[in-house]
Amino acid sequence: MLRFASGTVLLLLIDCTDALAVKEKKKDTIGPWEIEATFKDNKFHHCAISRKVDEVVASFLRTSDGLSLTLESPNWKLDRGKNYPVLMKAGAKRWNTDVAADANSASVPISDNKFREGLRTANVLIVEGAGSTIRIPLDQSRAALDRLAAVIAELAAAVVA
Repeated sequence: MLRFASGTVLLLLIDCTDALAVKEKKKDTIGPWEIEATFKDNKFHHCAISRKVDEVVASFLRTSDGLSLTLESPNWKLDRGKNYPVLMKAGAKRWNTDVAADANSASVPISDNKFREGLRTANVLIVEGAGSTIRIPLDQSRAALDRLAAVIAELAAAVVA
């Protein structure tokens, strides 16, 4: 009986250590943007730049799948799982798309290449949808997006080497 109990405890400990995979974060800042690279079990997971404007947190997340935008606010009451149509503007570039909602956030992969390039040169990102307009200043975002791209390039080179 003691062997069975100690074996069970050992298995539970092994499962717990697997479930608690080590996550490491490296942070930096450029102007109002916080840059964060996240590694899980010593492997790159994602890199993000984010900033807070009033009660809205805007985050650009870069993974191996590409770039996405998430907007969050504790004041929003969105329908989880619903897609909302929005118009995004970055300088002269406009993009009509749908964002996927959670209770207090909305996210979208930025699949439009021209719009993605517009983000690098625009002074402000404007998101219109669901009866409201959100303005995110993009001051120093070019440098932050360049840093984001550099982190991805460094990690890709490290994997190849």
